[in-house]
Amino acid sequence: MDERTVQFRVGVMVLATVLILAILLLLFGDLPSLVKGTYTVQFAFPQAPGVTPDTPVRVNGILIGRVREVELDEKVGVMITAKIEDKYVLYRDQVGRIGGSLLGDAVIEIVPASDPRIQHVKVEPGETMRGLVAKDPFQAITSLESNVSIALESIAKTSDEIGLLAGRVNRIIDTNEEQIQRIISNTEATIAQLRVAVANADELISDPIMKQNLKKTINDLPGVLDSLSSTITGVRQTMQSADRNLANLEGITKPLGERGPRLIESVDRAATQLDTVLTELGGFTRQLTNSQGSLARLVNDPTLYDNVSNTVSNINDLSRELKPILRDLRAFSDKAARHPEQFGVRGLIQSNSGIK
Repeated sequence: MDERTVQFRVGVMVLATVLILAILLLLFGDLPSLVKGTYTVQFAFPQAPGVTPDTPVRVNGILIGRVREVELDEKVGVMITAKIEDKYVLYRDQVGRIGGSLLGDAVIEIVPASDPRIQHVKVEPGETMRGLVAKDPFQAITSLESNVSIALESIAKTSDEIGLLAGRVNRIIDTNEEQIQRIISNTEATIAQLRVAVANADELISDPIMKQNLKKTINDLPGVLDSLSSTITGVRQTMQSADRNLANLEGITKPLGERGPRLIESVDRAATQLDTVLTELGGFTRQLTNSQGSLARLVNDPTLYDNVSNTVSNINDLSRELKPILRDLRAFSDKAARHPEQFGVRGLIQSNSGIK
């Protein structure tokens, strides 16, 4: 083999090595970030087991970025900085959850937040998102082991109690075997009677006339319910009217109740005065009915009645005779007032020398 062929082969090998190295750098190095646009997002975790730089960040199993830096933080615990490709958008109602496999490889999964009050807003570059830590499978198995031991102890205790219960049941059955047999017999008799009752009910329902009557009753049931509803409505209205009447009556009786003592006192006083008036009226009636009284004598004595009648007649005659006199006297007084000189009255009023 000549020297030129060897040099050619070495050159091809070197070129292939360089190409493979370049491809690896593009896939796993910082070159993808130079080729593809990315933005920075921070995650605040209480702890970050297994997370290192280049830990993948995934959404629904799809790689969207990688961890670039992991730092301790006194306030939150661990602050993780990740580079996310520009074509993937994260939102504030999402959280980063650190999970792992049985082999120990960690991954940050972007999952929806459990708080529905968080708004669905795009995360800006450099913004901090909340992070959660999924339970480690080995820790889960360890805690499950303690829980399994407790469960086994509970099962053993329960089995012991079941054995004690079974022993007690056996003793009860041995002690009350006759009573149990009697209960079983009564139960069988009851079941037989129930079977007969069901058969009778079936026979009764299978009767065509009974079916027709039952169907008619069911058809009439809505009308009966409507009538019952109307009756209940009327009763309700009547009760409401009664309530209003009672309220109005209470408005009348309440003032009467408040003025009750004064009304009773007034009624008592009126009753006393009425009793006095009735007593006086009784005395007056007795005076009227007394045989020695004027009214009784006027009623019973005809002479006194005649005298009274004559006196009244004379008074009537006198009034008739006085009427012309009074009329003449009225005319005389009128003439005297108008022409006093006719009666010589002017000379009495005016001074006169006596010489005509």
